[in-house]
Amino acid sequence: MPTAAETAASAVDPDEVLAYARALIAARSENPGDTEDAAATAAIDILNGLAASPELVRSDAGRPSVVASIGSGTGPSLAWNGHLDTVPAGARDTWSVDPFAGEIVDGRLLGRGACDMKGPIAAALAAAAALGRAGVELRGTLTFHLAADEELAGIHGTKVLWERGLLTQDAAIVGEPSELALGLAERGGAWVTATAYGKAAHGSQPHRGVNAITSMARFLLRLPEVLPDIEHPLCGRPTVNAALIEGGSAPNVVPDRCTIDVDRRTVPGETDPDAVLAPFRALAEDLRRADPDIDVRVEIREWTPPAETGAGSEIAAAIRRAATQQRRTPPIDAGFTGITDARFYINEASIPTVIFGPGSLTVAHTANEWIDVDELVTGARIYARIFADVLGA
Repeated sequence: MPTAAETAASAVDPDEVLAYARALIAARSENPGDTEDAAATAAIDILNGLAASPELVRSDAGRPSVVASIGSGTGPSLAWNGHLDTVPAGARDTWSVDPFAGEIVDGRLLGRGACDMKGPIAAALAAAAALGRAGVELRGTLTFHLAADEELAGIHGTKVLWERGLLTQDAAIVGEPSELALGLAERGGAWVTATAYGKAAHGSQPHRGVNAITSMARFLLRLPEVLPDIEHPLCGRPTVNAALIEGGSAPNVVPDRCTIDVDRRTVPGETDPDAVLAPFRALAEDLRRADPDIDVRVEIREWTPPAETGAGSEIAAAIRRAATQQRRTPPIDAGFTGITDARFYINEASIPTVIFGPGSLTVAHTANEWIDVDELVTGARIYARIFADVLGA
């Protein structure tokens, strides 16, 4: 006799998964640019069909997240988190298809958010629909947190859910695209602003000034020196990337100011912002000792801590069981190079949390973003197994 998990997995309807995904992709929610209202409405329409009683939770700025629960509420509770916003689609001529049509080409679903992460949301919702179709009774509670604003730090989305006391579950899954690997850790980030100060002068007499752009160039050439010699077993080594630069006022003026924004990615264990900033300051001081005209000052503009959950948690074990049963091979343990909303569950709410979803981060944020249809359906079947295993009667 098949188990409840097997019955639930078999009840996943591939056409339903794709219909949900295409409805969400069509609901534009580019961030920055749009709100998530259209995507929230699309999700609510699906959740109403699942008898999940969805509710809107708006941030003070009015950005909508959707919260909905299924189950009896008498047993364990599990949160499934996904974000409704996407990055902007960019120029239409960089896409081979309409980025909001959800077209299927060569076994791939294309569209903005197909991978990151409206496809995974669709897989989780279709898994919940399969539970009902299979008659799987839940003694526990499955709560969907479909959040706003993840792409720009999450301050209007999952952070709001935490601040309003809604992150109370026993365990959580964040369905970011992990290629169905078990994401047990993620990097954090420090956005560092460095400003070089110079002295303005007439462009025909540069010797009378101090060129801030030239000073910054010398700082940038040595930027890799700010990285510590450490390596996390799942997340790898920390990284540094000079992302934005601005300087000068006119072509005929020696620039007296140059500013860069640096993306410094941290790994679990790097918890002290001052320790991360110290090598930047040491580099600036070393340059100034060599040339007193160089004046570079640094500060952390935004700090996001890394996060890590235990490999031996019950939710990690449940995902391993479900993935192994569905694919006949165990998922690998992995680290997530990006920053996700998992950090709010792990760091703020102390909830055991795993990042696990179909799709690959390598195609997220790109033109012609896609997700493999077979992997999307497999993800839905694994989610159905997890929900039945963890929450079933």
